[in-house]
Amino acid sequence: MKKYCFIFLAAFMFSCNQQSNKQSVLAKNAGLNLEEITFNEKPLDILKSRIDSSKNEESAFVEKGYSEPFDYPVGYKFEPWNEKDSFYGKAYYSKAIDSMAHYGDLYFDHIAFLEHNDKTVALLATVEVYADSIYNNLVKKLNKQYGTPSFSPQTDIDVFYEWTGKDRYIQTDYYKGFSALAMSDKKTEMKETFTIQLLIFNKQAGLEINNIQQKNYLKTKNYKVMPGDFKLYSQDPAKNLELANQLLSEKFK
Repeated sequence: MKKYCFIFLAAFMFSCNQQSNKQSVLAKNAGLNLEEITFNEKPLDILKSRIDSSKNEESAFVEKGYSEPFDYPVGYKFEPWNEKDSFYGKAYYSKAIDSMAHYGDLYFDHIAFLEHNDKTVALLATVEVYADSIYNNLVKKLNKQYGTPSFSPQTDIDVFYEWTGKDRYIQTDYYKGFSALAMSDKKTEMKETFTIQLLIFNKQAGLEINNIQQKNYLKTKNYKVMPGDFKLYSQDPAKNLELANQLLSEKFK
């Protein structure tokens, strides 16, 4: 029991130190304040040389003409989700840089923008942390700002949430993983990690995408979701079990 408490304390202190270090970095480089997103942001101006040009590109698709670099979704001609209109826009991802953006006191080291008709419609921020309490604190903050989530998990496994604001949807999720900590004088240590995702999606753009998906289903009876990282779970039958049940009920009538 003492050993467990020591490990818990060490993990807690490590997490606090991690956030403290990020705060120090943030003081020098404030980054993008995600609470003030207006959807007028210019990804190329913000990211500049910090774009990860390999993130949203499939070389085989480019070579065969299925898509171009930064196209979203990747390979939209090879796997069309909306027939001839499957091209949606451009997606730009950042390299891993401390304090690229922040939401309150949570700092992200990766951000990505989605453009439609040359206008920003969504932003995705990610960061890896070492305590799930950090994610819980983000959820509490969003509950305080936006009230009860408009869409919540329908299983005991998922931990995502979606809130609806005046002009935006805000979605959070996190994934568990492990990282290896190697030191010259010690054995390699495996540490549990939590990758937090924060998606901010323009409300009108989200409604339009959902409308397209619904209309396509009425025509084809095959519900296709626009693939990629910028996905609202409430529009995805794989996450929205009520939607999945509705589709099944109608399909087998």
